[in-house]
Amino acid sequence: MSRGGKNGAFKLFEVVKSFSIDDRILDAIIDYKFLLNRGYNRARALRIVEERYKLNPIERMFLFRSVYSEREIVERLSKRVSLRELKGKILLVDGFNVLITIQSALDEDPLIICDDLFVRDLSSAFRRIKIDDKMYNALTVFLEEVKKIIPYIKEIMIFYDAPVSRSGVFAQYSRRKLNEMGFKGTAVAVKRTDRAVLDMKGIISSSDSFIISKATKIVDLGGVVALRKAGLKKNIINVRRLIEEGLKRIDTKDFAKRIKKII
Repeated sequence: MSRGGKNGAFKLFEVVKSFSIDDRILDAIIDYKFLLNRGYNRARALRIVEERYKLNPIERMFLFRSVYSEREIVERLSKRVSLRELKGKILLVDGFNVLITIQSALDEDPLIICDDLFVRDLSSAFRRIKIDDKMYNALTVFLEEVKKIIPYIKEIMIFYDAPVSRSGVFAQYSRRKLNEMGFKGTAVAVKRTDRAVLDMKGIISSSDSFIISKATKIVDLGGVVALRKAGLKKNIINVRRLIEEGLKRIDTKDFAKRIKKII
């Protein structure tokens, strides 16, 4: 959150909507990736790159959410399951994580296909979770899409963060919506969503890095639905592709000199 309070956060949120990648950001991405692959702590590597490229809060958050070491990526992808593997399974949904990603797509905010191939948004880092008409709409869109792409799901359990205002009311509405749409399942507000989904038996739907690191099986349903619903394709930033293209254009000697200056 911005130091400028609510007004500062609002201004940052408005800037997020027009976020795009230039050569400076691309160089920062590649340097950050290099440091992570060398075993640097994420916070330390980010601090080094932030200082070198004078990153603003949005650019810094973009790197933090979207770039990972190859070791992390291999580990994460080993846990991902296909949509077909959800047949007859219990789906454990990290509620606000999934719905906010979908809401960002519907609002035509930037969506990031991250280095680990999970889809994340930037907007949620600069605004509080708010249960409004957009959130209700995101839930409807999510359930409609799930019914289309995985009608064979056994049960859906949605978990919301209880500290969020009106989360209990929203959970009650979600239970009713699940029933109306013919799903077996429930929705509850819990003190800690991460612990709730990790303690249950089933396949987790989330793009939260902590949950992914602890889960045994994971699916990015929020990302799948968000990409299907994204209104403006130009708002989709594919970081993995950017890194691959950026590495192709790098002069090896120049890159070596650049890295020496920051480590």
